[in-house]
Amino acid sequence: MAWFLYVFAFLMVAGGSFVILYTRDTRRYTTEILEGGSQKLIAVVAAALGVLLIVSAPSSRMLGVVVFLGILAVAKGAVIWFNPRGFYDKARDWYINRASNQTFRLFGIIWLIIGTALFSWI
Repeated sequence: MAWFLYVFAFLMVAGGSFVILYTRDTRRYTTEILEGGSQKLIAVVAAALGVLLIVSAPSSRMLGVVVFLGILAVAKGAVIWFNPRGFYDKARDWYINRASNQTFRLFGIIWLIIGTALFSWI
């Protein structure tokens, strides 16, 4: 399953670069997805990516870190699915309406670092 780690790492690097370079476009695109997309579908995709990360972790030299990222993704999917105390709605509202462009760029930098680290660990 090393191929999944390569694809995931590439998408993290590409996505992080896109967020850093084209912040306004990324903000508009994510707003369309979060407002128009199904909450349950977003949860299932997050959890499925987490399970795939956990399954492909033995292909990595840093098994524990990849498993941890997978567990975080599964937990994110569970939180979005069950939405305790309206947490997902509040987080989505903050992300769409109140997060600054610098916050988006920070997320892009984090994605870029994680993707680059995954490439070096495969």
